[in-house]
Amino acid sequence: MKNNNKKLIALLISAALSISLAACGQTETTAETTSETTVAETSTADTSADETTSAETTAAETESAETTVSDSGVKTVPDREGGTVEIKGEFNTIISGGPSVTEILIGLGMGDKIIAADLYSADAEGIDPSVCTLDFYNLSTEQLAEMSPDAIIVNSISTMGESDPYADLKAAGITILYVPSSDSIDAVKEDIRFLAACTNTEEKGEELISDIESCVAEISEKAAAITEKKSVYVEIGAAPYLYSCGNNTYINDILNIIGAENIYAAEEGWLSNSEESVIAADPDVILTTVQYEGYDYNEIKQRAGWDSLSAVKNDQVYQVNANNVSRPSHHVVKGIREIAATVYPEVFGE
Repeated sequence: MKNNNKKLIALLISAALSISLAACGQTETTAETTSETTVAETSTADTSADETTSAETTAAETESAETTVSDSGVKTVPDREGGTVEIKGEFNTIISGGPSVTEILIGLGMGDKIIAADLYSADAEGIDPSVCTLDFYNLSTEQLAEMSPDAIIVNSISTMGESDPYADLKAAGITILYVPSSDSIDAVKEDIRFLAACTNTEEKGEELISDIESCVAEISEKAAAITEKKSVYVEIGAAPYLYSCGNNTYINDILNIIGAENIYAAEEGWLSNSEESVIAADPDVILTTVQYEGYDYNEIKQRAGWDSLSAVKNDQVYQVNANNVSRPSHHVVKGIREIAATVYPEVFGE
């Protein structure tokens, strides 16, 4: 039970980031939003490889399997959990259960097929906000069934528990596709490849993946010339409930790509961090994704003891776009470019 609790907490943090702090409209009730995950340091750092199947492992399994089509036209696609899913026809009506899923579907040219989406997809570029009314953390399968969609695409976090909440919908003939809370850029590419295969938009999917790979190659080439790497602290939850990220997260991937060092690279996953650990690390740059009405990221500079930090003394505290940095979709390209230009303007600036 202890190991299952650790896994649940780690996934809750990852799912919360997929929604993104900006989309959630993080308010002054941050304590309420984040109180469930205050033990993240133990839940993520102590979770071993045999307790949690990593998105990278699943991506490798997906890539090694092949999509097949039967004589009757049924398409069998390797899914993102190591199994397969059968696609028996075109998806003309889709329900999206997460903003990263919504963004990928729009990128694949399937935006007009989305008849309903989660609340946090409302700010996805290209979506009709009026269809973003669903709360997948207070699921009503009856509400979903009444819409009679061809497919429902959900984040795997919403299926955690002893039983699958979508079992009845599956029995009714609705295709349910599960997408994990991906923890690397490679895993994001596999999410795109999976959804493209399921929606018969493989060519467009490869275009999105190619754009990611081209961006990574371009930035990596320039980063190779950096001789003095800057240390970076990325804040995804503001004081007094600080949250950041360690190894095996796509934000850490971004920092590696641009030639920077994450001060929490020795930690695992999304984590609850302390002010003392930030002060001890003395980062060269501080980035925050925290964005909500009334929040001024300059409060970071006013925190007790933080005036001694190199980032504060040298005015290297910045706010970056939460959606591009925190949502695992093809828009991670925008996040890579923004963070690169912010941390190393002399290398990546316009």
